[in-house]
Amino acid sequence: MNKWYAIYTRPRHEKKVYDQLIEKKQVAYLPVISRVRLWKDRKKKVEMPLFPSYIFVNFDYKYRFDILQT
Repeated sequence: MNKWYAIYTRPRHEKKVYDQLIEKKQVAYLPVISRVRLWKDRKKKVEMPLFPSYIFVNFDYKYRFDILQT
């Protein structure tokens, strides 16, 4: 039976791990928020994880090693 789990990732690697999970056909969720970052010369809208270093993945617990090796 599939359940949702919070997976801890290395800081600032959430998007990369999320993309790898999607490539492996896993159901994953990475909530992001948009923020405007200000520099001296410009403004830029960036997307940042709502929960830094965490990704939510829906999988069966017996297949956890396949997920955790990502």
